[in-house]
Amino acid sequence: MKRKLSLLLLIILGCATMTWAQTRKVSGRVLSDSTRQPIRDVSVLEKGGSAAAVTDNDGQFSINIPAEGNATLVFSSVGYVEKESKVGKQNTININLSLSSGVMDEVVVIGYQTVKRKDLTGTVSSLSGSQLEKIPVANVAEALTGRLPGVQVTTVDGQPGAEIVIRVRGGGSITGSNDPLYIVDGFRVNSINDISPADIASIDILKDAATAAIYGAAGANGVVIVTTKNAKGGKTSISYNAFGQAKTFPRKLDVLSPYEYVRSQYEYARLRSQAEVDNFSKYFGVYEDLELYKYQKGTDWQDKLFGNPANSQQHSVSISGGTEKTKMALNFTNNKDLGLIPSNNYQRNYINFKLNHDISKVLKLDFGVRYTHAITNGAGTSGAANLRVGDGITTRPVNGIADMIIIDPGSNADDYEQFIRNLINPLQLSDQDYRKRVSRVFNLNMGASWLILKNLVYRTEFSYGLSYGNNRRYYGPLTGVSRNEGGNLPLGEITQTELQDYRLANTLNYTLKKGTRHDLNLLVGQEILSRGLGFEEYNRAKYFSLGITPEKLFATMGLGTQDIHTTSEIAPDKLGSFFGRAIYQLSGKYIFNLTARYDGSTKFAPGKQWGIFPAASVAWRISSEDFMQELRAITDLKLRASYGTVGNNNIRSDQWRVLFQPNSSRPYGAGDVPNPYYSYASSQLPNPDIKWETTITRNIGLDFGLFRNRVSGTLDFYHNTTRDLLVESAIPQTTGFSTQQRNIGQTSNKGIELGLTADVIRSKDLRLSVSFNVGINRARIDKLDGVNERSFNSNWAGTDLKTPDDYRLIVGRTIGLMYGYVTDGMYTVEDFDSYDPVARTYKLKAGVPMGNLGGISLRPGVLKLKDLNNDGKITAEDDRTIIGNALPKATGGFGLNTTYKNFDLSAFFNWVYGNEIYNTGKISFNMNYRTTYGNMLNTMNYDSRFHYINEAGALVTDLKELAALNPDPKIWTPFSMGPQAPWFHSWAVEDGSFLRLNTLSVGYSLPKHLIKNVFMTNARIYATVYNAFVWTNYSGYDPEVSTTRNSGYSQLTPGVDYSAFPKSRNYTVGVNVNF
Repeated sequence: MKRKLSLLLLIILGCATMTWAQTRKVSGRVLSDSTRQPIRDVSVLEKGGSAAAVTDNDGQFSINIPAEGNATLVFSSVGYVEKESKVGKQNTININLSLSSGVMDEVVVIGYQTVKRKDLTGTVSSLSGSQLEKIPVANVAEALTGRLPGVQVTTVDGQPGAEIVIRVRGGGSITGSNDPLYIVDGFRVNSINDISPADIASIDILKDAATAAIYGAAGANGVVIVTTKNAKGGKTSISYNAFGQAKTFPRKLDVLSPYEYVRSQYEYARLRSQAEVDNFSKYFGVYEDLELYKYQKGTDWQDKLFGNPANSQQHSVSISGGTEKTKMALNFTNNKDLGLIPSNNYQRNYINFKLNHDISKVLKLDFGVRYTHAITNGAGTSGAANLRVGDGITTRPVNGIADMIIIDPGSNADDYEQFIRNLINPLQLSDQDYRKRVSRVFNLNMGASWLILKNLVYRTEFSYGLSYGNNRRYYGPLTGVSRNEGGNLPLGEITQTELQDYRLANTLNYTLKKGTRHDLNLLVGQEILSRGLGFEEYNRAKYFSLGITPEKLFATMGLGTQDIHTTSEIAPDKLGSFFGRAIYQLSGKYIFNLTARYDGSTKFAPGKQWGIFPAASVAWRISSEDFMQELRAITDLKLRASYGTVGNNNIRSDQWRVLFQPNSSRPYGAGDVPNPYYSYASSQLPNPDIKWETTITRNIGLDFGLFRNRVSGTLDFYHNTTRDLLVESAIPQTTGFSTQQRNIGQTSNKGIELGLTADVIRSKDLRLSVSFNVGINRARIDKLDGVNERSFNSNWAGTDLKTPDDYRLIVGRTIGLMYGYVTDGMYTVEDFDSYDPVARTYKLKAGVPMGNLGGISLRPGVLKLKDLNNDGKITAEDDRTIIGNALPKATGGFGLNTTYKNFDLSAFFNWVYGNEIYNTGKISFNMNYRTTYGNMLNTMNYDSRFHYINEAGALVTDLKELAALNPDPKIWTPFSMGPQAPWFHSWAVEDGSFLRLNTLSVGYSLPKHLIKNVFMTNARIYATVYNAFVWTNYSGYDPEVSTTRNSGYSQLTPGVDYSAFPKSRNYTVGVNVNF
């Protein structure tokens, strides 16, 4: 036995010796030919072999190649021209790589495989990890703002952890989602907000069917593919990136001073009754005391609520390394983001681990696990929150001489909260409405690649996702919910969700290269997806003791009186798919691409579940033709064209089923304690013919590089038609329902996109590059449900807004049309004949249109609306028209990057042109909306507004005296309407165009000789200002922030600014260190 073991040991040692003898080590260094600086992460491959290596942070590499034969090494890196070098008998090879401006040689992800950009036949916009490193933000989507043509990024709210909306080429759905499909490392996710920017290798956005059709029923709104940093072999490298931020409130609005506020309160009281004047005297003193308020500083509530600088920080550590066969990468990122609103903050821990192992030359395994834990504290300032940005404006700046009496405004919770918010410290409202949202997301990815034949690769991938959410809300005794439903005692809610996702994909990829003329790539595959399997539990309890803290309330929910406790199972959406792609190149000049996907979804009824989504595209590399060789200025020129279909199944599930919804009522009870009784009723009329919305895309594009790619760019023209749109269609009332969702609508989007980059200066010490992009999109409604016009409500003011249908969909017009009255200044003294002191009314002259707004009698100085049909009266039916368009005419950005020796400077601007904003604050902050004692904007100061009180404090009613009192008023009286009667008119529609200096950054890289002794290969310090300046005519806080309050049709009512919290201005200091 021992002899056998010894013999086996000798054989193993002999094989190892033979193996060692058959290879030899080649090492070297890769530098930039322009800067002579080392280039890290350069891929070094043995051409036609299996040996591979990656350069370290100092540009060095080592690779084992066959000892015999004529090996050739291929050096490639994103942004550089690929280079080959024959090894011969050399043991050391040093290579200089030249930059490839225009990034024609960079690799992009197009779904299930990668291609070089120069071989693309479709439209893909990309952002690299190196570009992201220069943008110190905690949110990936913010880094995209303005940097890619045709991609619009909007922050719904400027608070930490707020939702960010991405639109690719406008989107085409009406009632479905317009969100793009998000793919992270091959796995579909609902959002990319929880991915650390420091861990991203690239972001590729697929825009047309040529690239997105591989995702079939989910690709209609574009596809955002995020690839995190991969495992790499070689020496272990460690990078540490960190920054700290100081946030400030960028802009305050000018409000009435204490003196102007009290003066307006007196005028409002005089206009109503003597009893109100007596109340005024009780709270603020007699009229002669007004002068005292000139010397009161008052309280600046904007400063109190949002003026305290908040600090944020991010720390990110990345480790990569391994052997030739086993490679690993690990990233950990910690974010702490304090909001400007007290008690509002956001923190996130993110970890991503990747491991690659080559079992043999033909079998490779990869494994990845990613975990994100995010916590958001605070209610923010959204429409559903008790504390809003507007509280900094409307809260009275002085207390007066006595506490005001809170008069019961009725049983409506919103009325109560709006009324009370101007009588108490608004900081208390932040504590009274407490929210805590906890999110945990876990993703597991496993894959294997098997080289079956020389040109045939089989790959299998399995992914698993688990998301957990815990949302908690505390209503204090000052909130309307507590008052009306909790007996003026604290009330709490907890909602818990758990969802699971699964994915299994298998692909076969075949490549064939015949000389220099024929190049063929075939991909076929199948995929199974299950998304959203889980449950939701909702628990609500009330009648807790006064003084209980939110955290203690949540920990002792069982001690309160249980109000509602429900648990719901959530059925998953399942998708089965077969797909394929064929790419053929002829002579390196002509490229043909055919793609198709066959999808089946459980969101639809049997018989309607399957659909096919094909696409075809071609490209002609004109610069490779013989007749172009004399045109030395043109380095690269490629013409592209594509046509295809993609789908949108991101709609509400089970619209084809009969669904029942529980109703909670309390008609009976023992004594004074109501008991919940549940009943179920059908919530929709099912439609078994529901199917996915389908988008047909047509695209013609041009890629070009000039002067050895010193100038490069892309130009695209597109025309997208989305048909079978889901639209609420009117149905007979005898069905028990008024509407039903049907696939009967159609929209179209046409546009132009241009992206340019240029290396202006490229020398050893100085480099300067500039970039510019613009996207122009025109959306159009082609067809509705047999009608030419539909109305929708933005719902920003709930039921208060008179004639609430303030948006229109019109066949032949664009989406986002605002519908309201046309402002016609104010009624002047010349519009009236006389004043009746007994009836306290004015008589209009003949021919002057009558508009009785809010039940207040017409008088000089009141807001005047245009009589569009000239019938002498203002009516909702005849005197409203289109007064605004929320969609921009163009969006884009431009920037510059420059380096001089060890210094670097970058600046980036983003801009929007031609959109209009529905500024609800301009209405509500210039009137006594829902309260008698609220403050207003300084627009309504005494000298500017039409006023009725003379210097002696007397009410003026005589027409001649009013004319003398108001020789040149700038604006109508704010007391034109009742306290709950806002009217939407064109004065509130403003130009939303802006130019923002998004980022301004300066950095310095420490010299190599100073850091090499502390094991550093690179060290950079930098300072950045985010949201440095905004040039705009918009009078609100921020033209880029858009909110819509619970309308249910947010994509149909865009551009509504309902006291949205603006983006903060951030001052950042950070470091990038590599070991």
